[in-house]
Amino acid sequence: MKRILELTSAAVVVSMLGSLTNAAGITGEIEELVVVASQSGKELLGEAEAASVGTVINDQIRFRPMLRPAELLETIPGMVVTQHSGDGKANQYFLRGFNLDHGTDFANHVEGMPVNNVTHGHGQGYTDLNFLIPELVDRMVYKKGPYYASEGDFSSAGSAHIAYANSLEKTSLKMTVGENNNRRMLAYGGIESGESDHWTYGVELMRNDGPWQVAEDFDKQNAVLKYSRDEGEYGFSLAAFYYDASWTSTDQIPQRLVKSGELDRYGSLDSTTGGDSQRYSLNGSFWGKTNSDIRYNGSLYVVDYQLRLTTNATYFSKDETDDPDLRGDQFTQFDERVFSGGEFDIERDLTTLHHLEGGVSYRYDDIGNVGVGSSQNADIYDILSRSSVTELSMSGFLSLHSQWNDWFATIVGGRYDFFKVDVNSKLAGGVEGNKDDDLVSPKLSMRFGPFSETEIFVNYGEGFHSNDARGVVDSRSNVPMLSESKGYEMGMRSAIVDGLEFSVVLFRLDLDSELVFVGDDATTEPRGETTRSGVEVGLFYRPVDWLILDVDFAESDTIFRQQQFDEIGTALGDNVPDSLDRVFSLGASVDLDNGVFAGVRMRYFGPRNLSETGEVKSKSTEIVNANVGYRLQNGWSIGLEIINLFDSKDDDITYLFESRTLAEREKNIDPIEDFHSHPMEPRTVRASIAYEF
Repeated sequence: MKRILELTSAAVVVSMLGSLTNAAGITGEIEELVVVASQSGKELLGEAEAASVGTVINDQIRFRPMLRPAELLETIPGMVVTQHSGDGKANQYFLRGFNLDHGTDFANHVEGMPVNNVTHGHGQGYTDLNFLIPELVDRMVYKKGPYYASEGDFSSAGSAHIAYANSLEKTSLKMTVGENNNRRMLAYGGIESGESDHWTYGVELMRNDGPWQVAEDFDKQNAVLKYSRDEGEYGFSLAAFYYDASWTSTDQIPQRLVKSGELDRYGSLDSTTGGDSQRYSLNGSFWGKTNSDIRYNGSLYVVDYQLRLTTNATYFSKDETDDPDLRGDQFTQFDERVFSGGEFDIERDLTTLHHLEGGVSYRYDDIGNVGVGSSQNADIYDILSRSSVTELSMSGFLSLHSQWNDWFATIVGGRYDFFKVDVNSKLAGGVEGNKDDDLVSPKLSMRFGPFSETEIFVNYGEGFHSNDARGVVDSRSNVPMLSESKGYEMGMRSAIVDGLEFSVVLFRLDLDSELVFVGDDATTEPRGETTRSGVEVGLFYRPVDWLILDVDFAESDTIFRQQQFDEIGTALGDNVPDSLDRVFSLGASVDLDNGVFAGVRMRYFGPRNLSETGEVKSKSTEIVNANVGYRLQNGWSIGLEIINLFDSKDDDITYLFESRTLAEREKNIDPIEDFHSHPMEPRTVRASIAYEF
């Protein structure tokens, strides 16, 4: 806590030196975007379904210092986004007591397309947001908890829907250069081809080596083209996305070697790990209104996706007889698929008191090639599993919004989901089979108020995440197709003071099982029932037009509901490994009429239990990012961005597991349990110049 106070003081002192924008200031559903210019937040009263929903708009992220695109999600209060490998790999996400891994219990959508991948080669729900171009983001609507009938698979902890701008008035050219061969070129803007016709585009090229002794050689090519026609009452949009990246990764390394001086904290024990990924997609959306006052919107998408990922976390832990050629523990995972789907929603006012919403959706994944193999120098020499999988999901939802009087409203809803999977092994004796399952999930929200510009919310909902189809059809694993959750929340939000919005939330989430797919042997490991409970506090203050302050705090406790035992029956404890404990963030931003913008953001990521006993914990992590810039009257602007302002030596992520180096193996030393960490990047300075016309 002392360190938090020190960093808080420092953040306030340097708040004129960087530019960041608010994480939680504007809350509610998409229609609440009309209050962007508000300073009070009072216009939000009577709109939101819970105290923990929010809308982040472009003004809140435009100057925000971010090391990676997925850090856009850190505008969600309590969310932490880290990395334990190369920048081309999906990030590690934490929220509400969850180590979400790469996205298992948080659903992400971009332009109506789901990003979480089912039955993925690296992990269930794998969410790679590296194709995002933050400058094009118009808004992000986030919802925490399983309380919303419109949200389905992977949304037990919450969901986020990111939308790009339909139109931009100007074109911008931007170039960023920084340390460690960091280069980024971006061109984006809009073209008006008629009163109602708009084109939006973005082209991004990026290279980065990072601070690693083995250069990352991250190479990203990224583009999007979007056309929209907006006739007021109705309209549609079409968009095409292109993303291609390759990289060499420095994975987490054992701390015993760093402490002994045998390995630099930015060093690597395998210079051939890394990967490449591609994502190409087409999507369209439409919206309108019928003569009977039914409002509707829909979307369709098709995505072509590939990933090849080489990892070596344990180095040379295999027995000598298993590895006669000293090939080591390296393995390569692969995933090739085309998935498509769509959604159609309607809403209508039934009476002056009651409003009905409903919708249907489907998704079909044709996974032509997914599996894992032992590899050396990133070349597979022994395929361990290789499958083709088809997975179909269909759903429907209804919710009735009722405003019973001036101070009491309810939302009663339900959701139905159906899943069907078919797994075919491409190896003799591999797991095969088909299975289907369905689930009904009730939802209930109550809103009391406003009372003196203050509202109180009570929420209940049931949700789920699907499990890897290969584990589901494997009769040996006893893995359910759908792992259910139950969520409870009580929250309060107040805008009693002009320019100030305050919220506090108490939550609980019960999961039927913590299920993790083990990618290197194609099995799913059940971890038992869990309970998460915690508190979140948020404060957003805009005393004047040019200054924004925000503070967020979240604390949670995550436990197994039953004692956990090891393979020989020894009691371990009830702590869930890697679960998030405490998060604190503080931000300040300044945007002056004379063209100067500046701000700073501090984030504290508390210790985590790394074992069931609770006796082994990771260290906390603190980081401060900042930037400063100046916009000239002639369209030019310059900016300076500083990541890790105080050059913290903390770790981005830490795990506890066994590993063994080649030298240790040659000495006949058994694998050693140790902390394995991926260090935070050191102080990094990046300069940008942009021209807008």
